[in-house]
Formats: sequence, C-alpha cells, structure tokens
Amino acid sequence: MAKILITGSSEGIGRHTAATLAGQGHEVVLHGRTERRAEDARAAVPTAAGVVVGDLTSLEQTRDVAR
Repeated sequence: MAKILITGSSEGIGRHTAATLAGQGHEVVLHGRTERRAEDARAAVPTAAGVVVGDLTSLEQTRDVAR
C-alpha cells in the first residue's frame, strides 16, 4: 500500500478522498491549514497515520509540512 498526503483533508473532496484511501488500507497523512482544521480532519478520519499543519500558501510553512 502507498503512503499518501491529502491536502485540504478537513472537508469536502479532500476528507472523502482521505477516508476512502485510509479505508482501503493506505497510509494516509492528513493536512490542515490550521490546528483547528487539522483536528477536524483527524476527527473525520481517525484511522489516518498522522496529521500535518501548515498554510501551503506560505513557502516557509510548506517546507515545514514537507519536513
């Protein structure tokens, strides 16, 4: 199975995609722009492997998410 980062996983298509892939056994890492959105994503997909937080419109925060 693959390790997959889903951006925007706190709602909508991102949340649905994350839940579907995690349900298929993939190692899914969720992303939220803020701590609150990351918490929402984790609550929606509790089987996810992890959650990262960062605003991807910021180069510095994008680098932090990548680390």
